[in-house]
Amino acid sequence: NTGFIPDFRKCNVENVFYQLRTLSLPCIENLNEAEHHFTLFSQHLSSIIGHNTPWKKIEVTCFPKWFSKRLIYLVIEKKAAHKRFKTTGHFNDHECFLRLRRECKYLASDCYRKYIARIEESIPNNIKSFWSYVSNLKHNSSLPLNMTLNGSVANDPPSVCSLFAQHFSSVFSSAVIDIPSFDFGWSNSFSRITLSATDVQRRLEDLDHNKSAGPDGIPPAILKFCAPILAVHLSILFNSLLAAGIFPACLKSGFVVPIFKKGARTVISNYRPIVIQSALAKVFEALVLEQLYFYLKPFIHESQHGFLRGRSTISNLLQFQEFVMSSFVDSCQVDCIYLDYSKAFDRVNHDLLVAKLAGYGVGGRLLNWVESYLKGRSLIVKCNGSVSTPLSVLSGVPQGSHLGPLLFIIFVNDL
Repeated sequence: NTGFIPDFRKCNVENVFYQLRTLSLPCIENLNEAEHHFTLFSQHLSSIIGHNTPWKKIEVTCFPKWFSKRLIYLVIEKKAAHKRFKTTGHFNDHECFLRLRRECKYLASDCYRKYIARIEESIPNNIKSFWSYVSNLKHNSSLPLNMTLNGSVANDPPSVCSLFAQHFSSVFSSAVIDIPSFDFGWSNSFSRITLSATDVQRRLEDLDHNKSAGPDGIPPAILKFCAPILAVHLSILFNSLLAAGIFPACLKSGFVVPIFKKGARTVISNYRPIVIQSALAKVFEALVLEQLYFYLKPFIHESQHGFLRGRSTISNLLQFQEFVMSSFVDSCQVDCIYLDYSKAFDRVNHDLLVAKLAGYGVGGRLLNWVESYLKGRSLIVKCNGSVSTPLSVLSGVPQGSHLGPLLFIIFVNDL
């Protein structure tokens, strides 16, 4: 099958920059319309980029890139012949299957040999293709043709995508619990964040231009190039959303790509999800994180070493070593209990997390914004050229986000 995707590498970014310069600055008189204004701006930005970006043709296939069209045809014929023989049991059908299997083996060997030869010949002029080949050897991202999950079998890309969606959605928890009120004894409060255009521009310019676009179709490279123009527009829009206590719905969706962990590659439960978010969402939350982290840092327990600047497993082990050695000197017994959070990020209760933030003094519109940021999210699984129907995210902090680790730390901080 063939498909078409935008070729952002050939986007006329100079023309995008010029067209953005002609846009009027947003004028938001009613905070209830803040999300509407942001959505319109995001759609307009996406439209401008789309009109200046050509499309390129791609081959959508679940076969390795070195397979020739003839080999793909033979593999499909071989599978059909094997299925036919299993059904009929006829000698002729068995002979047909054996013949096709021999042809597939011979042609596969020949195709791979020619592929390696092309890689070797391209090294003097295109070293990237060689390192791409090496990377693929280390991290094979292709999925098997047939995959299973708890007895269910999928043998085509849409079915495989659907099974992955079923598996990834099973980790979320919709349990309803009584939410207590928390008071951690802190007299200060934090209810408002204001962002400057300079802050927004700095974050836009820090984007990795090699990252792909998220669900909104806006690539980081173009945001980075147009940062001087976009910063003023986005600072106005972001501040209005913060004042309204709203995280826009158009930034709450994400693409999920399955990444193999270990075990059998045909078993869907042996894969973990990697979430690709919109670049604008990551810019917005990174700006909020800077100020929220500064406020919450004094609350974080000294024994917390994960997801904190300047701390790691090394600092954790050094602290543990110091405690053990001191206990030995004092002739004290040391008992250790090791625990592992299962699906920790995915099972955080949103209402309980919001209540804990309130207990640390986060309130007002900022607390409303965090609650809006957590709730109403959706994920779309992408694999082998297919996409699933959107999955509702019922619990957890967003994976692949900037704010997620800090929110998780706060959730477990009082345990």
